[in-house]
Amino acid sequence: MTTLSFAVSLLAAAPIVQAQGNPPSPGTPSATASARQVITSAEQLPRRVVKLDKLPSQYLDAPRAEVEALATALEKNLRDDLAKFDIQDAATMRAYVGSLLTLAQFRGDWAAVPALVERLKALQDKPGPRATTGTMATLLAEQQTGRRDAAWVQEEVRKRYSVMNWTDVADGVKAFKGQMELLNPALVKGSFEQQVDVMARNMNMTVPEGLVGSIVGARLQNELIAPLKAPIVAGLQAVIDAQSRAAPAKPDVWTPRQFAIAPTARATEVGVGIWDSGVDLSLFKPTAGRGIAFDRESRPAKDLLRPLGDAQARWPEVKKLVKGAMDLQAALDTEDARVLKQAVATLEPSRVKAFQEELSLASVYTHGTHVAGIAVEGNPFARVYTATMLWEHRSEPVKPTEEMTRRTAAAYKQIVQSFKDQKLRVVNMSWRYGASAYEGMLAWHNVGATPEERKQLARRLFAIERDALREAIASAPEILFVAGSGNEDNSADFEEYIPAGLNLPNLLTVGAVDKAGEETSFSTFGKTVVVHANGFEVESFLPGGDRVKFSGTSMASPQVANLAAKLFALKPELTVAQVRQAILDGAERKGRVNLAHPRKSAQLLGLQP
Repeated sequence: MTTLSFAVSLLAAAPIVQAQGNPPSPGTPSATASARQVITSAEQLPRRVVKLDKLPSQYLDAPRAEVEALATALEKNLRDDLAKFDIQDAATMRAYVGSLLTLAQFRGDWAAVPALVERLKALQDKPGPRATTGTMATLLAEQQTGRRDAAWVQEEVRKRYSVMNWTDVADGVKAFKGQMELLNPALVKGSFEQQVDVMARNMNMTVPEGLVGSIVGARLQNELIAPLKAPIVAGLQAVIDAQSRAAPAKPDVWTPRQFAIAPTARATEVGVGIWDSGVDLSLFKPTAGRGIAFDRESRPAKDLLRPLGDAQARWPEVKKLVKGAMDLQAALDTEDARVLKQAVATLEPSRVKAFQEELSLASVYTHGTHVAGIAVEGNPFARVYTATMLWEHRSEPVKPTEEMTRRTAAAYKQIVQSFKDQKLRVVNMSWRYGASAYEGMLAWHNVGATPEERKQLARRLFAIERDALREAIASAPEILFVAGSGNEDNSADFEEYIPAGLNLPNLLTVGAVDKAGEETSFSTFGKTVVVHANGFEVESFLPGGDRVKFSGTSMASPQVANLAAKLFALKPELTVAQVRQAILDGAERKGRVNLAHPRKSAQLLGLQP
């Protein structure tokens, strides 16, 4: 699930200077590809660890030679992998090449930058990311080699982004400007000291190799990008201002496809399940049973809406940060956006962890209610039932155990049984995870003697939950389950996920487009992603009734659930197979996107929306 990922991710150490945009498509096999091992699954990739001589945060200020030694070892491994493996996955290839680009910039090998950028551009399959990929990397190379000043940087940013097709790049440029505005080295330092260092201590300083990339990226960001923050933001703002006046808005093809059911229509109440982080049921008409809940360790719980605890008193201020994050992503200069920028600009390193966790708490607090609002919009006959998972919002993950995993498996079966007991017809599932999530949690707690042992344990635990979820959904053929594909812009065929990766006759997995019907930069794709819906800046409720726009496949999935619930309400004798097929038959194919068309789907079933 993702709601505030834009804001929360800004507190992490990932470098802004890496190539912007989407993961590339798999490259065309070279003449020597047959000599390499074909990699078709994330499970086949090597896991490596590296022994650190000091805490990760200490490398942020250490002599460059110490970091360069780590960077050299990392680069060797990356290049060895690319020589040995024929990796059949877009996101993974982008990560490899993007890491090489970051390493080249860190060591000042500016001559290597153009070729790496061109390699990334050639691998892009979406016009917006293809245009923006590497723009800042090449600009930085010229700025460093030519010793250009801030005025040059500002003008070059304006010139280079101005010539791009605004229809293709507008959303990405606005989000990049928001990301730059929140750039603060204190955030990186605090995140390392309070979170990354804790993990390193837990692991006795033998950490996943990817952490080296985070250290290098953080150094690069702090040393070369942060000093240029003001001219970069000013240049981007000039582009946005000019294009907002001159460029026509993207056409809205999504809204005309929607329909609402009149309160006086001949329709029947329909139960809609929201399997999520909790719902403020006071905003909706609930089913008789209202809901079921489980805590972070999959034990039964009472709260159908996540309690804010000590943060309750601060919710009015936190809500401003939530709204500000969304406004900033859309390049809107609102009071809430200014409040967020001020909060981040003045944040001390010692407060980073608490600030990040508060935003994460806000994310899980608001997510389910926002999803529910989308799922029942325009349907006065919808009745909401919540299956609440009180997911962890703190930076320290729960320690996975087989006991807890089997409780989770049992909880999945209990939840689906409750759906059947309530006679629901549609259930939305805007969440997703895979075995890699367990690998990360196990690493944090230093479980497993080696990375390979950790991988195998993670896979075994994940399989228990996957099989239980599949069995539970399959046991309810009278319910249509709808899942979001994920927001990592990767292939669900390469890394197995649930529920998005399941292939069942009563499940639809949904990718995200914007209102123009164009695939978003974040939407995960793959064979199980069979239909798309608007998931960009979708307005819905926060707990308490305020409305705000969120983006993600979490917002696309309930659009399809909304359609299914309306079809069942208007014609309750329909089967899951009929509704599912009408949704797919009504959709319009354009490349990888299969865009839902609610009106057409209704008409295929003889309904007049």
